[in-house]
Amino acid sequence: MTTPRGEMLVVGPDSTFQLKLISLNPFEFVGSGMEVKDTSSTVKSVRSTPEFGFRPLTETDIQGLVAAFGNPLGMQSKLRNIIQRAPVSSSELGGSSIDHILSGPVLTRPDLSSLGGDVRKLQDQLDKSAMNVFRKRYPMRAGMYF
Repeated sequence: MTTPRGEMLVVGPDSTFQLKLISLNPFEFVGSGMEVKDTSSTVKSVRSTPEFGFRPLTETDIQGLVAAFGNPLGMQSKLRNIIQRAPVSSSELGGSSIDHILSGPVLTRPDLSSLGGDVRKLQDQLDKSAMNVFRKRYPMRAGMYF
């Protein structure tokens, strides 16, 4: 899960990390991160979302999505059914003749702190830590912004 402000919540099979990244350019970032306890209610709710990956679409899937364009509930139902399928790795897609692929889900929010109090506390700590790292490593660049 990401935000436009460089906040991230990365949920893996064994652990979860909350990050704060400051963009140096489109390919480089500086920041800090912290492991989040899996007992957090926020982590439990994020873990309940379907796994990220590639899901091949059949012609029937495409036709169903096109037919559901005027009906938001129908569209939501069709997408939910597709997202519930097990994702396929990119290496499995490499030599196949699949024409359409749905990737995701990628979850975004305007602000991670809206997930709850424990996330807000960690986010405040990470904001301060990321700024300290940025100022220490790039004092001239940091001076332009802060």
